[in-house]
Amino acid sequence: MITNDSVVVVASRQISSDLAGASVILNLDSSIYYGLEAGSARVWNLLQQPHTMTEILDVLLAEYDVEPERARRDLCALLEKLLDTGLIEIKNANH
Repeated sequence: MITNDSVVVVASRQISSDLAGASVILNLDSSIYYGLEAGSARVWNLLQQPHTMTEILDVLLAEYDVEPERARRDLCALLEKLLDTGLIEIKNANH
């Protein structure tokens, strides 16, 4: 489970490309492609470097007009889905 202090980063066994604000990702282990729209693609861009969920949430709240609780809930759901598909990893807190 991802918490506010979880440090997350993209997994090493994937490749991705930016397509006009969206992202296309290939999981090299499963050979499955994934697509992310603008808001989710922004999160993906942030995940290129290790960040805590709180750090990512702070960026999203500064850039988007969204209620903090909804942003947190949506971010948590996205990160859990990315983790389940093997596209991100949880690192230790010392990044």
